[in-house]
Amino acid sequence: MKKVLIIPSLLLAVQAIYAQVPEEALRLSWRTQAGTARNQAIGGAMGSLGGDATANIVNPAGLAFFKTSDFVLTPGFQFGKEKNNFRGTNYSGKNDGSTLIGTSGWVFGGFGYKAKNSFAITVTKTANFNQRVSYTGQNNMSSFATPLADEFAASHLTIDQALNSDNISLPTKMALYTYLVDTAAGQVIARSEGTSMLNQEHYSEISGGITEITLGMGHELNKKFLLGASLGIPIVKLDRNTYYRESDATGDINEFSFMAFRENFSLRGAGLNLRAGLIYRPQDYLRFGLAIHSPDMMMVRERYNSGMAADVENLFSNSYDSVASSEFTSDREIQSRYTNYSPTKIILSGSYVFREVEDVTKQKGFITADIEYVNYKWMKFASYDEETSGSKEYYQPFNEAIDVLYKGAFNFRLGGELKFNTIMARLGFAYYGNPYKDNADLKASRMNLSGGLGYRHKGIFIDLTYVHRINKDVNFPYRVSAPLSNTFANLKETNGNVLLTLGFKI
Repeated sequence: MKKVLIIPSLLLAVQAIYAQVPEEALRLSWRTQAGTARNQAIGGAMGSLGGDATANIVNPAGLAFFKTSDFVLTPGFQFGKEKNNFRGTNYSGKNDGSTLIGTSGWVFGGFGYKAKNSFAITVTKTANFNQRVSYTGQNNMSSFATPLADEFAASHLTIDQALNSDNISLPTKMALYTYLVDTAAGQVIARSEGTSMLNQEHYSEISGGITEITLGMGHELNKKFLLGASLGIPIVKLDRNTYYRESDATGDINEFSFMAFRENFSLRGAGLNLRAGLIYRPQDYLRFGLAIHSPDMMMVRERYNSGMAADVENLFSNSYDSVASSEFTSDREIQSRYTNYSPTKIILSGSYVFREVEDVTKQKGFITADIEYVNYKWMKFASYDEETSGSKEYYQPFNEAIDVLYKGAFNFRLGGELKFNTIMARLGFAYYGNPYKDNADLKASRMNLSGGLGYRHKGIFIDLTYVHRINKDVNFPYRVSAPLSNTFANLKETNGNVLLTLGFKI
């Protein structure tokens, strides 16, 4: 049994308005490197290598290596399976699949004085949210209703006052409506805590992703220095449907049989980001790169609705009741708008090119590596409109919750290629570090193992890559107040990506 203590007042303040805001902030920011099939085969390392359309979203200085123009198209397919553990109970899911698009578009090289400028326009699916999360287990420590009862008790309102208050969260109002949370003998109670053991189950289905349109430019300052910058327009779509259920595991006749909660959440938005970088070549065969990625500043809109049902057996003759969130919103869907900032990224990179010559057809291969730093504490929520002192105060608990939960992490990418005339063989590795501050209990990481083949001949190139991904994360079904400990599920997902890049010199 694994437990973790957190500072709850900040998190409960956040949950009173939105559904798992810290988790959604991380979902938008914790991403692995996307790219062409060639780039993915070498682990995604592109900070100093250049000569690939993926440079547009990693280090645009790498675009300056282009002296001709390319068109690339990268379709792909992802498939995978989840294996989760919740309070000692293992769960194995079904295989799921979805399509994706790696870096695709145009790179126009060899422009300007002495052909030193290059331009690019690319489209890349930089994040894929498609995922199913399922787990079940037994719990004698807390209930879904525990934080709802705590919120109601802390308000010092009567039940009627709470049901009509804008400062009480919708789940708490629904729990009061169904008598899951109530008052008895002058105390606030959560009826599901009246049993010594609960069966708990969670199921969520997430879909969507982030697709980015990127405009970039590279410039060869001289033989040793290359510079570049790009402007990205990320477009986000996220849908999450969640179902949670608790039932009395004892079989006793008391005042609780079961409760169920459903939640439908959608997020849409678009924004801007900037990337800038340089590549330094002290020798023909050595390349060093530095790139800085600004935060994605995305203006988003959330929509949310939910429902709750409870059977408080032996309390009334008709003990079952249910309610929808629309009961408290005059039948209107809940909407909110805000600005989300992802963390800044800093990338250092180095490459060694075997037999580096100006004629790339005579190069024999390379080894390349990236080190990337991302501080997830830099994630931020702000007002959709002009920021004021009032809006800063409104979003303060959101940002303080992020500061409590997350930390900085290093990501590593390594890859290489060997060239045999028109055929290339590639291998790669990538590791993305744990973003959680409590990394002793919250084990999370992402690791990619990749390999692929490439073909180049007479202006046509074809790359085929397989990436094996091993993702570890955690999921909290709900959060409780200290001194209680939060319980969570350990998630493990293994999946594979197959990518094919078709390219033409134009």
